[in-house]
Amino acid sequence: MVKKHGKKQRARAKAQRTGAGYASAAAGTAHEHTPLPDMSVLMSVPYGCGRPLNLELAARLVAACRTACSPCQTSLARQMRLPESRATLAALAGTVFGIWPVAGAFASETTRTWAPLARGAAAERQGDAALAAVETMADAQASELLEDALDHWAAGGVSPEEIANTFQVVELQDLGMEPPEDADEADPYADIARFGDSTGWAGGDYALHLGFVEMPDGRPLPLIAVEPRADRAGLEDLRGRCGWRLWNGRADAFPALDVNWRIRARIGTQALEEIAHTDAWGWDDIRLWRGEAKTLGQWWDLLDVAGHALLCGPVASSDPDAILTAAETGQLSAVVARARFS
Repeated sequence: MVKKHGKKQRARAKAQRTGAGYASAAAGTAHEHTPLPDMSVLMSVPYGCGRPLNLELAARLVAACRTACSPCQTSLARQMRLPESRATLAALAGTVFGIWPVAGAFASETTRTWAPLARGAAAERQGDAALAAVETMADAQASELLEDALDHWAAGGVSPEEIANTFQVVELQDLGMEPPEDADEADPYADIARFGDSTGWAGGDYALHLGFVEMPDGRPLPLIAVEPRADRAGLEDLRGRCGWRLWNGRADAFPALDVNWRIRARIGTQALEEIAHTDAWGWDDIRLWRGEAKTLGQWWDLLDVAGHALLCGPVASSDPDAILTAAETGQLSAVVARARFS
């Protein structure tokens, strides 16, 4: 009886330390996403305020995100939001948002509100206020902050300097794209760059076309337009099954972020592999496209920096005018999705 009790205690301790479920910890079947990243940088930032930090939990969570393992992400993220892990959560998020000038156009309201506290803590080397705010967050708010932070950690940064260099603000000139000569004139419609002459990458009911769109603040965002390749594909499918909203193509009515849409990409080959929607538990419930789309370096570089892309459709061809034509006739739907790198 004592021996059995000791085994249970060790399983509970392992579950608390690693974030694995109790059953997995007891059976020794918890996933291992190796190599684990070095998270020692969390010890040098002020957000933990001297509290014990669970670096193993942080490393396992980041590794799970980098390999796009939804079950592990769900389990580990739940552990990270517990009261005893809030200092680790603050350090994980602060390492990103404490050095970034702004939280980002698609960050949650929770993150945009907390980011100034993180930047203040970085400047003063005093993180009491930032940590206190994280500790008092409701679970839903903590989940939003964690999700936003993991979007950036998943791209591979392991130090404040590397994160700062990776997630810099990109201008059109940085991508080899000249700004329009009449940029000072107000144009109600979003500026969309050409997709090129590609016939599209087929992967199920849709083919993909890549491009860029200018966001309301002037920054470029990767764009993926979907062209129907099956009878059931089209506007009704994208609005009904996928839940995309109608978009009139105007910059002042830019589509919203849906955190459940994922663009999965392979870092080694710089290729898109899947576009899918996840349910509340992190499992795929819609797979819109699957294949292997080798992207151009310019487009990939922007996806790496932005961490998001605009999905829109249906379009009839790779011509960017097809998007505005569809928008003007009320036949275009769109959503902003997160990128997941592996």
